[in-house]
Amino acid sequence: MENSINSSPVFQRHLPLEGSYNIRDIGGYVTVDGYQTRWKTILRSDSLHRLSPVSQQAIIDYGVKIIIDLRYASEVQNRPSVFAESKQIKYLNVPLFENELLEKLKVLKSQAENYYVWLDSCQAQFRKILETIIDSLPSPLLIHCTGGKDRTGLTIALLLSVANVPVNTIVEDFVLSGDYLAPMFAPLLPKARELGYAYMFECRAETLLDTFKYLDEKYGGVIGYLHTIGLTSEQIDNLRSLLLEDRQNLD
Repeated sequence: MENSINSSPVFQRHLPLEGSYNIRDIGGYVTVDGYQTRWKTILRSDSLHRLSPVSQQAIIDYGVKIIIDLRYASEVQNRPSVFAESKQIKYLNVPLFENELLEKLKVLKSQAENYYVWLDSCQAQFRKILETIIDSLPSPLLIHCTGGKDRTGLTIALLLSVANVPVNTIVEDFVLSGDYLAPMFAPLLPKARELGYAYMFECRAETLLDTFKYLDEKYGGVIGYLHTIGLTSEQIDNLRSLLLEDRQNLD
């Protein structure tokens, strides 16, 4: 299985590696202006602490050069990345938030509300994450958190929006996490439903659609948000070009 992701001439969206659930390549999405996102450039993933040695080698063979871990300190300490000490892949921990924000999030009742708080309260962190991505590309990189659906999902949604991928395509990519993470979440759902936080395990289209609406209404859209957090037009244009295949490669 692991060898197939590197030997197949056909690009794969999902990389089915032992010790992971949700490793996906975001290449191949067609933009509104006829371009296409680059394959083998940005991957999104759940936590990498479970990866088997064979799976680790498959990630290396796939071409990944940089890991950007969005988890907060205690998550990293409790479940260290298998690549933290790697000599072949550069590992960077760039947390979206730390433990102190968790208390504020506990009173919320939906994932969309979580995303609103992150967008408003973690602007310096989003800027650092995106600048790290810009500085890292075109070296292939993998972005992950614990499940790869929320912190990673929102970050990937911002990137795909910068690339001019249609909103419905971005939402479809977002929802895929729910399918791939279902086996991991299944044992946790009964207790979560009992305690009223089952929404934390959901990956609903409405969550991201509501988030895009929030960005439109408060910041004038994703590009307006990126300017608000301090990215320049030059950085945004550079990021877009790094995310996309050259037009000549599509002919």
